[in-house]
Amino acid sequence: MLKRWLSPLALVLVVLLTWPPQGASAQTPGSTTVYVDGQRVTTSAIMQNGLQLVPAAFFRGLNASVGWSERYRSAVITTASIQIGFAAGERYADYQRAGEAAWLRDSLDTRTTLIGGSAYVPLAYTAKKIGLSVHYDERTRSAVLSTGDSGLVVKAQSTQTSAEELNWLYKITEAEAGGESYAGKVAVAASILNRVASPDWPDTITDTIFQVEYINGTAYYQYSPVLDKRIYSVTPSQETRSAVQAALNGSDPGLGAVVFYNPDKTDNAWVRSRPVTARIGNHVFAK
Repeated sequence: MLKRWLSPLALVLVVLLTWPPQGASAQTPGSTTVYVDGQRVTTSAIMQNGLQLVPAAFFRGLNASVGWSERYRSAVITTASIQIGFAAGERYADYQRAGEAAWLRDSLDTRTTLIGGSAYVPLAYTAKKIGLSVHYDERTRSAVLSTGDSGLVVKAQSTQTSAEELNWLYKITEAEAGGESYAGKVAVAASILNRVASPDWPDTITDTIFQVEYINGTAYYQYSPVLDKRIYSVTPSQETRSAVQAALNGSDPGLGAVVFYNPDKTDNAWVRSRPVTARIGNHVFAK
């Protein structure tokens, strides 16, 4: 996975709860196809001034971190080399490159738009800014992105979550964090989505949740509620459902974590060796 370089703006994400509903657009998103390193990805999209905007969460499929800064009312996309803030309702983007103190601003021909809890940002501009090459294929009538030497790892996937996957994500979040705070629930759901976006884990939510590794004949489950079958009996609360939706929209209080654990309940040496990103309630989150 990419190592995330965090600036003060990124630290604001710790207090993130959800995308704000204010200022949402009445525009109805359609569907579009994007090719990333030859892989076909379907995502929702809107058009503004002849340019495509896609959910900021689309870039999680390129192993970028996506979140929301309440302080700046901005969708925030972070890679190892750059952090970009898209202020809701504005026609500009602020960015800061790794290792540089100055924040710079680009004027945009589109306006960052909130629709149904998702922040839509310009596809071509964002892709180029994080180091991808971009062109439009007239034959397929699709945007084509190439990671090239950007250092990004593509794990192309649809930003549309199936009803079945959503159901399991609700259930595992309830089973793992039913007694935790709202932020704790969001962080748990986001950590699972971070695994899906990483080349080190399965490609789908369902496969990630139910992944079992066999080592020397011993089965190792990734999540204890799958092992003890609690995942089949829990009833997700409305708060859990809202937390999962926030994670799907890019909220990540765990700051890029792919594992979490209760230090009072596990002695697993591997998970305890991972770099800690956040502590929320009874859980420690780590990469």
